[in-house]
Amino acid sequence: MRAVAALTAVGVVCSVIGGIVFWAAHGGTSLTRSIAYGCWFAAAIVLVLTFLAGRQLVWRWTNLPVLENWVFVAAAVALTAVGAVVDAIGT
Repeated sequence: MRAVAALTAVGVVCSVIGGIVFWAAHGGTSLTRSIAYGCWFAAAIVLVLTFLAGRQLVWRWTNLPVLENWVFVAAAVALTAVGAVVDAIGT
């Protein structure tokens, strides 16, 4: 569970920073919608990481602990939920 929380926290922080940058650069979208987009984009990236985590070659090259695929899927679901809540708050 600690890995899910860590992946979700990193994703949310990146989403907030990316959302603020997108909002400042684009300007046509509300701040909360931009942050929600960031959360959904981060969830998509985490799902791509699920595929990479299944490759043994990645774990041979690094000293990172092996994470199971459910960790990535759970983090992606949590990021999607956070994005939905942020979007609902903004509208």
